[in-house]
Amino acid sequence: MILHRDGTTRRSAAAPRPASVPELARVLRQARAARGLELFAVSQQTSIPLDLLHDLESGTVDRLPDRVAILKALSRYANFLHLPADQFVMTLVEHWPTAPASVAATNGGPVMTDTVATTRPGSAVAPGDLSTRAVPVSMPTTASIPTSAMGLPKVAEGRHATTAPVPIVMADTGRTPAVRRTNDGLLVSFIRALAVVISILIALGVAWLVINRVRPHWLADLHIPYSIGGVATPTGNASSTSTTHATTRATAPARPAMTLVSANASQATFSVTAPLFTVEVSASGGDTWVKATGPLSTKPEFEGIVQSGQSQSVQGNHQLIVEIGSTAARMAIQVGHEVIGTYVPPGAPFTMTFTSK
Repeated sequence: MILHRDGTTRRSAAAPRPASVPELARVLRQARAARGLELFAVSQQTSIPLDLLHDLESGTVDRLPDRVAILKALSRYANFLHLPADQFVMTLVEHWPTAPASVAATNGGPVMTDTVATTRPGSAVAPGDLSTRAVPVSMPTTASIPTSAMGLPKVAEGRHATTAPVPIVMADTGRTPAVRRTNDGLLVSFIRALAVVISILIALGVAWLVINRVRPHWLADLHIPYSIGGVATPTGNASSTSTTHATTRATAPARPAMTLVSANASQATFSVTAPLFTVEVSASGGDTWVKATGPLSTKPEFEGIVQSGQSQSVQGNHQLIVEIGSTAARMAIQVGHEVIGTYVPPGAPFTMTFTSK
């Protein structure tokens, strides 16, 4: 070793090269022991696996398949111990314990090899003793070689360790994947909307039929077409439909109605267009005495007191005379279930005569 001016040491240019793999391993062990280092500490500082350091110092590198990684690790270890790394790598290449390896391919590209004849210095070269070991002319750089999780470069090992991309094979099943049409949703929405409209129209038609049969005057009040006795009646203003109404009256019975004929302070006379009718007397705000007499009966249809908040109905046939004894009485005249008129007597006692035309 030669000392620099700053006190550090450098390797001698004439450092001897190991002559064999066992000697190389011994020099590595001695250099590490001289520095007082443990293999574990060396592995931590150099990032070289502990097992690989054991193999380098024992000379059992023949069981390791990745030769490029071994040579790089040996170079790193020798530099760490301040030993001639190039000489150690050359010794391991020339005296490899196993058969020579073929050209190795890495991700960074093929490693160029050359066949050289190697002999020990001072020995004669035998014709059949030439070594045909593959010596790498140039080492791939670290940037071009992929590294493993432990920091070591990965080299392809045969066909099972290749790092080439694996093609994706699509299996042909003979079926074409079904593609949903984009207009299916619009068609379903249109059908649903059409079904809703049809349902509404049907409901309106049924409602018209029922109202036209039971209460046709409701339709007339709303200016909606209706029919009386099977004859359709259009809607419109009074001037435009007077002729139609006159024709309808001639072919169909008139709507039941009540008309006040005469009235004074004690009695009133009413005309009802229906032969049969009902007079309902309600007591509002107090009790009232009621007497109802028909034209053909010898006794009253009803005679008694109607309690406050109650009512009494009396059937009339062409004529009905109703007498009350209190102003709390209220009259409601019905034909069937339809109320055709109401009346509030102005005083008491009061007599009301209802006569059919």
